[in-house]
Amino acid sequence: MEQILTSETTNQRKSTRFIRKDIKATIVKSNILGLKETIKCSLIDISSTGIQISTPLKLGTNIKLTVHLNFDTGKSFELKSRIIRHQVTSNYLSVHSFPIIKNLLDNKDVSLDKLYLYESNKQIPAKFRNFHSSSVKILTHTPLDTKKQHSLIFILSNGDKYNTLTQITDYQQHKYNNYGIKFDKANDELGEYILETQTDLVFK
Repeated sequence: MEQILTSETTNQRKSTRFIRKDIKATIVKSNILGLKETIKCSLIDISSTGIQISTPLKLGTNIKLTVHLNFDTGKSFELKSRIIRHQVTSNYLSVHSFPIIKNLLDNKDVSLDKLYLYESNKQIPAKFRNFHSSSVKILTHTPLDTKKQHSLIFILSNGDKYNTLTQITDYQQHKYNNYGIKFDKANDELGEYILETQTDLVFK
């Protein structure tokens, strides 16, 4: 199954938010019957006062819940919280096929350096994955017009450049629910542990 990536959202938090890949986030809320429902989610960012998560599920706002944070070190936190913000965003996955470019992947001394997507004559910001000699899967944060002409420009490590027209053979839209969650109170222990274990200067 294709892994769904979290989408970017506008920075609306006053405190510094850290982007971490070593923390697993789970939220627990009560359903209509009063039973506890555990929901796995993707952690977008974190601070001592709250987190931002992404999930395919729609939860609404101003809902009370419990946030469980588990660090790869084994340290865990359980925090009473509530949802204060909700934003729906989309990512788009498309598969582009093209005529096989000879020797594009055959030469072990030459690698793909850069790859660009164009819609008509306009370059589209994109991320590329699952690259093959005759197709590539592309992730964009803006929709593509499937009726327009698309092309790819390949730039190899030896400086060679290839330009080829493509045909979209599969196109999917994935919607995400991004939630801003505020802890009932700032957690100094969590804040200190985030700083103590922070190894990369990745924050916003």
